[in-house]
Amino acid sequence: MISVSISDVRADLIFAHEQAWSALSRPGTWWSGAQRRELAQTAILAVSESEPSPPWVAASTVADKNLQIHFASSAAHDAVYRIARHAATLTNDWYQRTTQEIEPLAFIELCGVVCTVATVSAFRRALDLGIPELAPATLGEPSRIKPTNVVDATLNWVPVIAPADENAAVVQAFTAVPETNRVIWAMADAQYIPDKEMVDPHWTRGTLSRVQMELVATRVSQQRECFY
Repeated sequence: MISVSISDVRADLIFAHEQAWSALSRPGTWWSGAQRRELAQTAILAVSESEPSPPWVAASTVADKNLQIHFASSAAHDAVYRIARHAATLTNDWYQRTTQEIEPLAFIELCGVVCTVATVSAFRRALDLGIPELAPATLGEPSRIKPTNVVDATLNWVPVIAPADENAAVVQAFTAVPETNRVIWAMADAQYIPDKEMVDPHWTRGTLSRVQMELVATRVSQQRECFY
């Protein structure tokens, strides 16, 4: 087995992960720093458990989970756990029920918390580096700034920035919460391909070719049952 240390990882990738991870404990657009940090803890639990709860069981109802539910609602923790561990089981009916309790734009930010945890945790676990500690929660209230041009999507479930679905739906997924969108795409730029380079089938950092990158991405998506 090849031993890997953090010094072997590209500096831009380390920086993107550190920035995204630190943001988990800071106030967002719809959730406070304490809420975001608490929800991130549930996401870490979900991706780390060797014997997770099944998708039809609300994690907050399982006594031995010992979820820390002090700042965010049980519904938010249940949504985080299911998204983090059982994303392939999500349905539009589930989304509609969930967003009766969690406002759709708050749901988008919640998904951003899960994506950050899943991304950084999986990367570090693969390199046997360990999941980093979460920073203490930063005081302050969420900004609750809603863009003026939010519209209902036609190809995804969540609201997006107009015009809806002009580009591939996955590109628009977080646009209705710009700060979440910025953090997620900063990681994507470092991990995958900068957004502006997506149209170039020959783009490379000098390691994997674009074709090789897409082959890896396709295989991972198939293994994770990604319906996109």
